[in-house]
Amino acid sequence: MGQTKPVLQNSVSGKSRNAQPGIPPENEKSRGGRFLNVCLAVAATAFCGCVALAIYSQTVDLHHTRDEIASLPEPEATILEESDVPLAGFAAQPHESEFDAEMRGINQDYICWLKIDGTEISYPVVRGEDNETYLGVSFYGEDNYFGSIFMDYRCMGDNVPNIIVFGHNSRQGDMFGTLRNYLNEDYLNNHPVVTLVANDRVVEYEVIAARRTNVNDPAYFLDFSEPGSYGDFLERCGMPADAAQVLTLSTCVSGADKDERVIVQGVLR
Repeated sequence: MGQTKPVLQNSVSGKSRNAQPGIPPENEKSRGGRFLNVCLAVAATAFCGCVALAIYSQTVDLHHTRDEIASLPEPEATILEESDVPLAGFAAQPHESEFDAEMRGINQDYICWLKIDGTEISYPVVRGEDNETYLGVSFYGEDNYFGSIFMDYRCMGDNVPNIIVFGHNSRQGDMFGTLRNYLNEDYLNNHPVVTLVANDRVVEYEVIAARRTNVNDPAYFLDFSEPGSYGDFLERCGMPADAAQVLTLSTCVSGADKDERVIVQGVLR
């Protein structure tokens, strides 16, 4: 019977002479490390793919939004005498203008047209049954990342002391993406009027203030049932004490806390 050949150990290192020089033996730790690296690489690739897809989807939605708005005619209207302007400004009139009828033929939730001269802001305004739907639905009723410009659903009736209008903050400046410019005093002074048009009637609001704030700002207050509540609201928002009505424009803040907002407030002229 043959004898088993002994494996000689290096007297210095204690390593087998049969071992490959310079190549450490594979162990569970190294195999696990390679597996982890593969998993991380796959995850990173998937993440980059998701980001690229999201950016592409948003770009497509942005172009759809621009095309849709560009296809709409802007309203032609004449400014009424101050005594003829109803307090709500956009409240239902005795007749429906041809333009408004056309807009409601596209979207029954159409309320008015909002524009700010000298800016890119010129959009139809809708009012839904809640403040969620039009965050992701276009004026044409299609799913869209940039949604629509929409009025708070609670702003109804002939007496609305505070009209709140929301819009997304597009980095490219679409929708309410340029409201942040109002944080610059010179810009505010150069673009002092916000216009609402409804049933061929024009109502103008003089911009008084703009600020970066959060969802707890008094600008979002709408319950004026208590005596003196409107006066308190005007004072807390820094509006003139004799303001007949306030218009509040609101948008989110890119890259900030989800509760941060930029708001612009004006009063009925």
